Amino acid sequence: MTENLGNRNYLFDNIKAILIFSVVLAHYFRASTAFDADNLGGMIYITSFSYIMQAFFFISGYFSGNPQKCRDTAFKTFLYPYLILMPLMYGIRSLIFGTANFDLTLPTMALWYLLTLFFYRYFLINLVRIKNILPISFLISLTAGFIPLFNSTLSIGRTLAFLPFFLMGYYFKSEWIEQIRRVPKTASFLLLVLLLSLAAALSMLEVVPLAAFHMKNSYGATGLGNLEGMAVRLLLSAVSIAWIMIFINLLPRKKTFLVVIGQNTMTVYVLHIVIRYFVKAFGFPFDDGVSFLLLAVLAVLSVWLFSRPFTAALYHHIMNGLYQWTVVFPRTLFRQIL
Repeated sequence: MTENLGNRNYLFDNIKAILIFSVVLAHYFRASTAFDADNLGGMIYITSFSYIMQAFFFISGYFSGNPQKCRDTAFKTFLYPYLILMPLMYGIRSLIFGTANFDLTLPTMALWYLLTLFFYRYFLINLVRIKNILPISFLISLTAGFIPLFNSTLSIGRTLAFLPFFLMGYYFKSEWIEQIRRVPKTASFLLLVLLLSLAAALSMLEVVPLAAFHMKNSYGATGLGNLEGMAVRLLLSAVSIAWIMIFINLLPRKKTFLVVIGQNTMTVYVLHIVIRYFVKAFGFPFDDGVSFLLLAVLAVLSVWLFSRPFTAALYHHIMNGLYQWTVVFPRTLFRQIL
């Protein structure tokens, strides 16, 4: 399931760099008052949300080749940061906006990703014991949209909706990457044009609600009928798979300037949330073109700054320190007392 890190292939680091920039750019555009579904910001947002989370989960699944290790590290790597960052982001929102809500069961801006990854990594060892779990996961993803109970609470709606992509990554074989990379680049470029044209059409026609791209609520909650919602989710799944194949086919396997970014995407993902709050508070109420240009520059700067090794090392040092003092030390002390 995983590649030999001693003979590192940088393909996925390069892909992750593109993905995290897409996340930051889409989030900044969406927070601006200049955003509208049928303008440039809307097209970029729709394009980005056609692949970013699906591809991230695919890659995470690909590098989850040891289910027992995934379970052993799931709390420290994903759930613990979630428990720390939720109240921290609540405090930041309160300072910026003057008011905020706090509910650990309702993940705030982007933190749902940590909760969903915790569920995937922790329960992977159980999931892979289920016969035909991959096709079953697609059925679960589609049927979850019929049930209003599966919503943003504990990120259950997204966890069920994106599950097939995590499992696809887990079952994906390294030799399949070589087969995809042998596909003529022309075919990938033609497919790329087709996908961008589709995103432009969806942006201009506004036939698919933006909420449908998030996959966090039922079909009805997005304004779609059940059959319409299922058709949209099927379409988005096919589009996402096509994007993943394009990235594998076109992006380089060698070390590029993107690699450092790709190796520190979690730091970028977490820290850009704060900047997004400021963007939303300020609004960037300029002409559309000026707003999007400024936000694009801000996205580049955010990705560069938050992906620096120093920034990533500091973030992990703080998280590890907090974990030692709040989890490891009390647990060790408790065992000694007993």
